[in-house]
Amino acid sequence: MAHISDLTPEILAALRTPRPYPAITLAMPTERDFPFGEKDRIMLRDLTIEAKRQLAEDPDVERGAALELRDRMLVPDVIEDATDPVRAHDALVIYVTPGEDVQVWQLTSPVTPRVEFATVFLTRYLVAAEQRSQPYLVLVLDQEMCRLYRGSDRQLVEVKEHGFPDSPQIPSPEDSLPGPIPHSAPYEGHGERVKQYLRTVDARLKPVMKEYNGAPLFVIGSDKMLSAFKGLNGHAHLIAGALPLTGMNTRPAAEVAERCEPLLADFHARQVAEAVAELDAARAQDKYASGAPQVWTAVADKRVRRLLVEESLVLAGRVGGDGRELEVMPFPEPVTLPEPKPDVEPPARASGVATDIVEQLVENAMLAESRVMFVPDGTLPDGVAAVLRY
Repeated sequence: MAHISDLTPEILAALRTPRPYPAITLAMPTERDFPFGEKDRIMLRDLTIEAKRQLAEDPDVERGAALELRDRMLVPDVIEDATDPVRAHDALVIYVTPGEDVQVWQLTSPVTPRVEFATVFLTRYLVAAEQRSQPYLVLVLDQEMCRLYRGSDRQLVEVKEHGFPDSPQIPSPEDSLPGPIPHSAPYEGHGERVKQYLRTVDARLKPVMKEYNGAPLFVIGSDKMLSAFKGLNGHAHLIAGALPLTGMNTRPAAEVAERCEPLLADFHARQVAEAVAELDAARAQDKYASGAPQVWTAVADKRVRRLLVEESLVLAGRVGGDGRELEVMPFPEPVTLPEPKPDVEPPARASGVATDIVEQLVENAMLAESRVMFVPDGTLPDGVAAVLRY
């Protein structure tokens, strides 16, 4: 079992390495709150049945490979045993090919059910999940305890270096007087002590922000502390959201992560909105491409600066001889019910039609050093669009 936090450029390159046909990718959504409950098991069973059906119908699969895949690898129990039943996830991407162990990746990003036979594994789902799991920082500001967390993919780990965590030991205004004194005035210098400490926190943040290369910073604290911190720190432009303290200085990391989920969702929504605004500006400058054929040609010519793709987009197509032209074809609907097909048709690939066009488009764009961004379904009129370099 692997989680998206385990993904490295080297692993991604290895997954994209061509393999003897078939390299099989299974993608399936899962129930986040009930991993591998009855619904997930039914989905996995249906996907493996569909994969076995394609094996039986595909004349390009050697008999030995087909038997190995059918009897030892495309087995629901084998796949389930390779997953982590404790860690929450929203989807599974399963890689199966003869002569290699079954690989199961657990993602916290959406996928649609899919079975794909190719000579490479489909990695677009990992790229999209990695994009959603970009690192971020959470700073909890309080006069009694200051904590810093590094986050990725809904998981928080407390930073225990660079002076964190730390108890600032700023005396309360009433500390020097016996008994509760309502509406007592702060002792002389209290505000300055707070500002001095916040400057110290800002200085301690500097190496962490450098290490995480400008990752977004979410701050949790009282209105007064947040206002003072934003007014004097050098990282105000990186503050991507804020929350009231409400006891978060003493809560476990898992609870802090849960509280931050709306902030992350809002941050990602703003990123999408900014990307769409960039598309609109590009259209006005005639540096815009939309629709798979037009975008495919622009990617082939290395003209794309930024590529936007809807998360669930799947395309089939036939690529022209020079690699620049794409003819979009109807995408074959996957069959995931255990009933035999009334008519057996040759696989789409036998007629020169590729069903992994989005995968090829994303990989070609990344090889051309284009920025790739996956956006929610319904964001783009044609499912795919690009900002052009010229």
